[in-house]
Amino acid sequence: MIDVRITSGRKQALLAHTDTRSAVVAANILTVAEFEKLPRALRADQLARLFNHLSMPYRLMAEWAVCTGMRRMELCALTVAQLPESKGVDAADHALIGIPLAITKGGRPRTIYPPIRLVDRTNWYAGEERAALVRALQRRSPVYDPGESLFLNRHGGAVTRTHLSSVFAAGFEAAKVDGSLHWLRHTFATTMLARLQRIASEKPEINPLKVLQILLGHSSIQTTSIYLRCVDLHHREIAESIEYLYGEVIPDAD
Repeated sequence: MIDVRITSGRKQALLAHTDTRSAVVAANILTVAEFEKLPRALRADQLARLFNHLSMPYRLMAEWAVCTGMRRMELCALTVAQLPESKGVDAADHALIGIPLAITKGGRPRTIYPPIRLVDRTNWYAGEERAALVRALQRRSPVYDPGESLFLNRHGGAVTRTHLSSVFAAGFEAAKVDGSLHWLRHTFATTMLARLQRIASEKPEINPLKVLQILLGHSSIQTTSIYLRCVDLHHREIAESIEYLYGEVIPDAD
């Protein structure tokens, strides 16, 4: 047993001075170990099945989530103005494009780095599918305004977080894959950490965990460190996911 002081945690009531309870209590220092549920990265075949059961623009949103680690609120807040031009950009020289996010969890500054090919496909969506939907709705109602939201539902409104969650729940169920939209963020985190670790083996000045913390927008590196164990436990599955997402395979460590 150890003595624990609880004075600072007490609320000061009107008759606090009459409280006769001790300011120090005995507490047992032994606690029962709890099972730690680690996040899992989706395998390449699971990602493919999920994507096949998502229609536009939700498949595109899934690609943004799994390639950048964007949260649900960040995906829904992405605007047309934030989408960079990709026409004429050489993919060999600019494999990734940095995009500062305006809305993030806790309001912390964060920049995402989607692959150029994903930005290309999103520019096509904005210029073709989204534009066609907006024109059709404006013909029906001249006062219709699509707003700045990049991703629109079939009614022309911005995709909400609640609707996005329900669409992905249905998509995972149809694909017969356990998971949720947030699992795509886990997939990004584990695959990116594995890639960073490989880069750090050649460039030791790079701290893979610190870089991942910044990419994910975590306030504490302790939150990020859980993915170290994920990489160690699921190395082979992560290698398959990296090959599917980035066209790269981590050499077998065995």
